[in-house]
Amino acid sequence: MQQIITQGVVLNAFDYRDADKIVTIVTPEYGRLSAVLRGVKKVTAKMKFASQPFCYAQFKLVGGWDMLTVAGATEIESFFDITQDYRSMVAGSAILEMADAVSVVQQPDHLLFTGLTSALRTLANSDTDPDVILMRFALGVFKITGYALNLKNCKSCEKPLANDLVRFEVGTGELSCIHCSENDFIPVSARSLEIMQNMVKLQFDELEKIVLTEVEINEFRQIIRANFKLRYNRDLKSFNSLLEIE
Repeated sequence: MQQIITQGVVLNAFDYRDADKIVTIVTPEYGRLSAVLRGVKKVTAKMKFASQPFCYAQFKLVGGWDMLTVAGATEIESFFDITQDYRSMVAGSAILEMADAVSVVQQPDHLLFTGLTSALRTLANSDTDPDVILMRFALGVFKITGYALNLKNCKSCEKPLANDLVRFEVGTGELSCIHCSENDFIPVSARSLEIMQNMVKLQFDELEKIVLTEVEINEFRQIIRANFKLRYNRDLKSFNSLLEIE
């Protein structure tokens, strides 16, 4: 029986049998893993915290790859405050869902894990707009998975993007100028383009001064959702809740 000691963030959990749960954990060394938390639904269970999304802990996992079991968990850092604000909780849920969509079973991904923990830490401990953190995380995910957005040049004519004449092409996942754009597109305002160009240069703890209007929030959410559906064949369900709080 193998034993794995690894840091991890719980992405989701669902009921399994009468008293157990299966948790999905993303880790830096082993990518995405699923493991059983036995007896965690009992009143006296000591590892209830490890069955909650946003749990960031050191996990001890035992068993085979086909059925790992959580033998122990020690919290590393609390992201509990994310759940105390509705916008933060919904944005955080979308971030977890994005991490679940792009992480690969048993494949190391230190960049994704570092980006995820940094995003959640900023969401829990700062006054940064949740949609700023969400967009910054999405841009990072696009980059590390090979789909970085070209924020400088039109994807077709390669001319510099003019601030007020930019569109996100839903069919290609690229930015284009108004002259090269296709039928299915999301308009990108001058300020949205400028914010994206700036935020990719910043770490998560440097984002607090960025202020969004409803225009930028709406455009960012549409771009993220459309690109995830195109690139990863994943319709982000968390965005249904984001739409409810516009």
